[in-house]
Amino acid sequence: MINGKEYSWQDIQIAFLGRVVLGVTEIKYKEKTAREFIYGTGRKPIAYADGQTDSDGSLTVLQSDFEAMVASMLAAYPGRTITTLPPFDIIVMFIPDMENPKVVKDVIKNVLLGEYEKGGKVGDLNMPVTLPFKCSDIQLQMSI
Repeated sequence: MINGKEYSWQDIQIAFLGRVVLGVTEIKYKEKTAREFIYGTGRKPIAYADGQTDSDGSLTVLQSDFEAMVASMLAAYPGRTITTLPPFDIIVMFIPDMENPKVVKDVIKNVLLGEYEKGGKVGDLNMPVTLPFKCSDIQLQMSI
C-alpha cells in the first residue's frame, strides 16, 4: 500500500522497441531459480545450492499494435520475422497519481520472441495477439 492506494492497471506504462505501447492488454513476467537442498548423512538437509535462473513472460497486445511492431521491425530489420528479432528490453513503469508520486520501474532485459498467437471468435470486439517471451534478466525497482 502507498498511503492507502494500491497500484492498478491504470497506473502502468509499457515501452519497448522505441515507443510507449498503449495497446497492451496484459503483461506477465517471472523469474525462477533452481534451488535444492543437499543431503548428507541422516534424513535432513545439511546445506542448499542455487542453480541457474530462468526468466520469461508474455505480452498481450491489440492487433493494431502488433501490426505496428511488425511494420517497424520489417523497416529496421529487412528479411527478419517477429520471431527472429534481435533482443530488446521491455520497460514497465507503475506511475501512481500525484498523491503518491513513487514510480516503480521494472526492466525486462534482452527479450526474445519465439512465437506469437493470433485468434478471434464471433462476438469479439478486438483481436488480442499473445507474445510469449524469454528474457535474460528482470531488474525490479530500477531507479528513474
